[in-house]
Amino acid sequence: MIVTVANQKGGVGKTTTVVNLAAALADLGKSVLVVDLDPQGNATTGLGVSSRTDNPGVYDVLIEDVPVADTVVSVPESDTVRLVPASLDLAGAEIELVSMVAREYRLRKALAVYCEDHPTDVVLIDCPPSLGLLTLNALVAAEELLIPIQCEY
Repeated sequence: MIVTVANQKGGVGKTTTVVNLAAALADLGKSVLVVDLDPQGNATTGLGVSSRTDNPGVYDVLIEDVPVADTVVSVPESDTVRLVPASLDLAGAEIELVSMVAREYRLRKALAVYCEDHPTDVVLIDCPPSLGLLTLNALVAAEELLIPIQCEY
């Protein structure tokens, strides 16, 4: 199952939801892959992984056609949670995606290949606070959509 957590507004709890859902699902014995599509990389750091590395990440999957399997890193303190990390390069991905053919399907295709070879119970995608091409890729890849909202009066 691929679940995208999205809302164009910032600060509504998207990353918090993804990180805590991943932890809860891991406690239930589920294998989880977190995809951090937010250039801020808070899901990456929230899961205990440095976003300042030369290792490939989700940017490389979307722009350079690097297989998801080559970008997955283990999450400290968990045997069942894996991560496709964000990096600062992701901030420029929107502009690079504009000229690509089938740009909105890139993540969907990459995850399909990964999940075929690496059975995963749940894929959680953390989105940036916008409705750009990164979020569009996440929405196209999703089987389920979770939209956290901030309750305010």
